[in-house]
Amino acid sequence: MTSTRHKWGEKARFAHKTERQCSRCDMVKVGRREAEGGRDCYWDEFWRDEERIYCEATPPCDARREAVAA
Repeated sequence: MTSTRHKWGEKARFAHKTERQCSRCDMVKVGRREAEGGRDCYWDEFWRDEERIYCEATPPCDARREAVAA
């Protein structure tokens, strides 16, 4: 079984972060930005079902919504 790529929706912009949701699996990609030591730091976080997924790279899309619709 090969993994499907995420299909990220429009960005929701906030003061120090952006959020995008995958329309296939409901994963949320959060881009965070903070000033640290006089420079901007940026990192991505991934969330699903209100739980953070700790990972080095983007977790695979499991396409749960499309599987239910089929």
